[in-house]
Amino acid sequence: MIVDGQMHGGLTQGIGQALFENVVYAPDNGQLLSASFMDYNIPKADQCPAYVTGYTEVPTTENPLGVKGAGECGTTGSPPAVMNAVIDALCDRGVTHLDMPATLERVWRALRGD
Repeated sequence: MIVDGQMHGGLTQGIGQALFENVVYAPDNGQLLSASFMDYNIPKADQCPAYVTGYTEVPTTENPLGVKGAGECGTTGSPPAVMNAVIDALCDRGVTHLDMPATLERVWRALRGD
């Protein structure tokens, strides 16, 4: 259950990076404009899919318990998987590249060719 929770958290973090999270600075003075959760969009539980996880247990020899971290696996794989899915959905409309995060505005601009 703990490993599943770690994997779910990592997946959600990666999906957030790909779709929502964006650090914004004021162009004139460099002031951080997305400094609170009111301005910095992170995924909430009701915005995430139900995850089905699977894994192979391979104990490490680096510590006496044989344990290691598990949450990182979702954070590395989910951003490229999500972005590839977005590009795949938009490729028939001529979109071949989109920077993260794939916000609604960025998708709209890409569809318009801006």
